[in-house]
Amino acid sequence: MEYKHERFILNKWCQFRDQEVESDFMEYDKESSLNTVRVFVLLMGFIFALFIISDYFFYGHKDAFPAALGLRGLALLISVGASFLAGKIKRYGYTLVLVSLTQLAVFAIYLLNLYILHGTQTDLQFMSVILFILAAFLIPNKWKNCLVTGCIILVAYISFYLKFINTGEPMILIQRGIYLGISLVCCAIFIFGREKPRRKQYAAEKILEYISITDRLTGINNRGHFEHVLGTWIKNMRHNPFSLLLFDIDDFKKVNDRFGHTTGDEVLVKISEIISAHIRDEDIFARWGGEEFVVLFSTTGIEKATELAERLRKAVETNLHANVGKVTISIGITEYRQGETITDFVNRADEKMYDAKRAGKNRVMA
Repeated sequence: MEYKHERFILNKWCQFRDQEVESDFMEYDKESSLNTVRVFVLLMGFIFALFIISDYFFYGHKDAFPAALGLRGLALLISVGASFLAGKIKRYGYTLVLVSLTQLAVFAIYLLNLYILHGTQTDLQFMSVILFILAAFLIPNKWKNCLVTGCIILVAYISFYLKFINTGEPMILIQRGIYLGISLVCCAIFIFGREKPRRKQYAAEKILEYISITDRLTGINNRGHFEHVLGTWIKNMRHNPFSLLLFDIDDFKKVNDRFGHTTGDEVLVKISEIISAHIRDEDIFARWGGEEFVVLFSTTGIEKATELAERLRKAVETNLHANVGKVTISIGITEYRQGETITDFVNRADEKMYDAKRAGKNRVMA
């Protein structure tokens, strides 16, 4: 298995270029941020609804006030519904899109409310739009979603101001547009500065985790991780029945002596690639040590495991290696017996592997 740090490179939207890594990060972020997101969405709705007090203070005498009351109630209902749905949507990326759409919906209701009330409190409106921009960035979300939402709010407000509130003083609109733009840019820089290190920390943790469980030469699992997985299977009796394949490269010492250790390493890597390509996703493949490797077959009895082992043996035998030519392996197979230790289990496979060696090599013994 190839594992490169390039998988963790961020694009201009502060997302991982590798979609698999981005998906994994979303799941990681979901566990730590979902509850906070839901609370903030609810809080946004309640704060927006509370501004009905200012509406009443400034416009309570107008006939349109009941409509404003209904609109703020609708915004609160949308926020409550979004908070509820956020906990039900499986993909966290979709949840964050829902959050952005909720923010835009509440802002659209805000503009409609202004239109109905024919509000003249332009300073209060200006401050409200700043709050909306802050909310777009402060509620945990993808940086791209925050930026797009903030820009839409800015453009929508300026367009609304030009069409319905224009007081004939263009300098006031220009000044407010500049202030709102500065607020948006500052928020974007702040959130980007927070998001980038958080993702880099996640990448560093994943790389460190990978290094701790991976064989440095071949890129497959190392012995320590294999023993951990096997111990878990035994403890919980997962994937029962399961079988163990242990194989050794035939005459590998001669390869090293004749062609050098660099060529020997190339053979180890090549065989690892061949085996990885011919096992199932649920199987566990690891380097046991030196030229010995192990494969743990999930939900597989001894008969099926023997068939799979024979396929692996043939796959290795039929692949020629540069300079070296044909390389073969000797395989020992055993099925787990309930109650035995990891050591006993591996030793039985090891004994069968040496039986294959003594029987002439390049064969499977079960």
